[in-house]
Amino acid sequence: MTNPHRRIATLAALVVITSIALGACSSSSKGSSASSSSSTTTTAAPGPTTTTTLEPEAGVGRISFVYGPVVGDCIDLRSVATGKAVTTRALPTADATMKSDKDVMLRLNCDLPHQYEVIAVPNAGLAPTPAPTNEQFTVAAKKLCPAAFKTYIGIPYPSSSLEFGWVLPTEEQRNRGVQTIGCTAFDPKGKLIGSVRDSKR
Repeated sequence: MTNPHRRIATLAALVVITSIALGACSSSSKGSSASSSSSTTTTAAPGPTTTTTLEPEAGVGRISFVYGPVVGDCIDLRSVATGKAVTTRALPTADATMKSDKDVMLRLNCDLPHQYEVIAVPNAGLAPTPAPTNEQFTVAAKKLCPAAFKTYIGIPYPSSSLEFGWVLPTEEQRNRGVQTIGCTAFDPKGKLIGSVRDSKR
C-alpha cells in the first residue's frame, strides 16, 4: 500500500516543477518581446530628390517681377495671369527667362519643391551695341553653363542626370546693358526637392 505522505510529497514536487517551467516560458516570451520592441532601424539621410506632384503656394516664397539671378537660388518660373502665381507648365524646360509682364520668378527655400537651382552667373561677354538679342544670349548660355556642373554639382555635365538651363536678361534688362546669365540645373522629369550643390547627381 502506498504511503499517503509520499504521494503528497510527490504531488507537491510536480506542482513546483510545473510552476518553474511556466515561469521560464513566460520570462523567455517577455525577453523576446522586449528585445523585439527595443530594436531600431537607421536609414541614410535623404539627398536631393524629384517630384511631379507638389507645388508650394506662392506665399511661402518671394515673388520677383524683375529678377537678377544669384548662385544658390532655388526658383520657379510662374505666371500671375489668373491672379495667382502658378506654374504654367507641367515640367521645367531649359529656358526659364521671364518673357511677359505676367511672368514672375518665385524664390523658394531649396527644401521645398522647385523647378530650378541657379548654379552660376557668368557674364555673356557680348558686344554692348547694338543691344544683344535673345538668340545671342541663348548661344552664350549653351557655351558657358555646362562647365558650371563640375564646380557646383560635383560631377561633369555629361555624367549628370540633371540638365542645364538658363535665365536670360529680359529685353528691358538687355537695353540697360545687363549681360548676366543665370545658369541653372533642373530635372526634366519634375521638380527638385533639396539643393543639388555637391550632390554629384
